[in-house]
Amino acid sequence: MDKTVKIRAYTDPASGQPASKQKEQDLELAARDAQLADERNKSLEQLKTIVQLREALKQEQVKTAEVSKRVNELESGLQQVTSSSASDLARKDARIEAEMKRAVDAENKCKQLQEQLKQEQDKQANTPDQSRMLEAKERELTDLKARVKEMTGALNKIVNIAEIAKLTDES
Repeated sequence: MDKTVKIRAYTDPASGQPASKQKEQDLELAARDAQLADERNKSLEQLKTIVQLREALKQEQVKTAEVSKRVNELESGLQQVTSSSASDLARKDARIEAEMKRAVDAENKCKQLQEQLKQEQDKQANTPDQSRMLEAKERELTDLKARVKEMTGALNKIVNIAEIAKLTDES
């Protein structure tokens, strides 16, 4: 910046100082004024920079808060999905276990009935009256075998559904 400095051309009779001393003081005063103006300009620029940095910091803090909030929301959603998936899987596993127990029980009962049928057949060979009983047992065995086949089919469907659910949960 260019500044105009006013310097007196003559000695002030009231001050009693010679003109050269007065010029030196005026020059020194002008230099100090220029230096003060420079420092003032630098301070203003630094103040503007500080204000801009504060604004940038506030914007970054707002962005960080928003990102943090979104991360918390996503974590919460993930926990809910995980807990619901785990409970669904546990429920399905319990159903499969129950169906498997029923199938095993039905199979055991079928084996028992087959054993009884064999015993009845042995008895029937000895006595003709037992032929009617044997026919009834055979019908019962046939019915039980049909039920076992139905339960086995249902169990297979449940196992397939559980496998699909596991594959879906894993992906």
